[in-house]
Amino acid sequence: MTAIMEANAGGASGKLEYDPLDPQVKHEPYPYYVELRRNEPVKWLPGLQAYGVARYDDIDALLKDGRTFSSGQFWPALLGEYDPVPEEAPMISMDPPGHMQLRRIANKAFVPSKVNGLRDRTYEIAHLLVDDIIAKHGPEGEFDFAWEFTALYPVTVVAEVLGVPTERRAEFKVWVDDVLSAANRAAYGPEKLAHIAASARKMRDFFEELYDDRVQNLGDDLISTFITTEVDGQKLSRNQVLSMAILLLIGGVETTTNLLGTTLIELNRHRDVFDRVLADHGLIPAVLEEVLRYNPPVQIIFRHTTVDTEIAGVKIPAGSAIMPILASANRDESKFDNPEVFDIDRKIEVPLMSFGQGPHFCLGNYLSRMEAKSALEVVFSRFSLIEPISDDVHWLDSYFARGPHVLPVRYKVR
Repeated sequence: MTAIMEANAGGASGKLEYDPLDPQVKHEPYPYYVELRRNEPVKWLPGLQAYGVARYDDIDALLKDGRTFSSGQFWPALLGEYDPVPEEAPMISMDPPGHMQLRRIANKAFVPSKVNGLRDRTYEIAHLLVDDIIAKHGPEGEFDFAWEFTALYPVTVVAEVLGVPTERRAEFKVWVDDVLSAANRAAYGPEKLAHIAASARKMRDFFEELYDDRVQNLGDDLISTFITTEVDGQKLSRNQVLSMAILLLIGGVETTTNLLGTTLIELNRHRDVFDRVLADHGLIPAVLEEVLRYNPPVQIIFRHTTVDTEIAGVKIPAGSAIMPILASANRDESKFDNPEVFDIDRKIEVPLMSFGQGPHFCLGNYLSRMEAKSALEVVFSRFSLIEPISDDVHWLDSYFARGPHVLPVRYKVR
């Protein structure tokens, strides 16, 4: 609340100046998004050398126009020199037709029929993690929900999909966090940057070893599928397989981890909703949809212009970096009634931007929703009490991803 009050003060001018690298903005960006939508829907951001775009209709249009707004520089803009596989553009950073060829392969893991086959296993994994927490901390007490549950749960699910040994899942989460933190590289010193580079190397080395093992021992996992599948009569190269596997690990871990942590935070902030959900677990899907709208795990993505263009009257040269602010679009007053209110009963009449739009709409959106629903059902059925110890949230140091870095909770077993 203090951060919001300070932000609303806005200095002597009373105007909020949006700088995504500012720690205060990263902690509570939403008042700044309101200011952008009202007064500066397309804003030049010197710290990132990019144009931020804040309104729903503008973001929707540009994400659906892959000719003008290319995804080709997405990964380089996000990770820079800390990309674990810089030799190969990942699927998220490709334009058609190459993008669609790889997407058809990856889609095999994410079609609803395949995802539904994982449903029972998601419940089992959630129960096992709760068992571990109780064994470690007893029938009541405190633990870190972010690191002892939300970090381990989705990485375990994704590890099984990829055929990755789950005993190393804690390492995967550290690597993912470190590599994604490269988005903030402009604000970091040499020590932090060296740490990020080390995690990128460890991630690359792990998948290199896994690739060699799978070539000799093919299985019923996604990496084996990548190795054996052909695109236009050609098998994927070693680096293409590595790039696909790393992308799916990063995407599959971060979104669900942050969604689960943020959901518990928002329920704690809105106790009337929390009481309703604890009494009726059938409300969990509605809660997740509203969290995805109100405080989504991915705030911003990247595009680059291929020609001179214009957005909301602002002329933008070819080759410019564009940052569609998905979280701002989800609170656009022209699309959502009372957008600053957390309301699980709202009727949403337009697609949320939480998983993007257009040809790069997130493949894992169905899996993420399913995983989160299973996890919360288990947590709320196993604990009679689970709530954050403090109202102060230690958010990730990121303008790109949003979720709690740590989330100490008090709990009591049913």
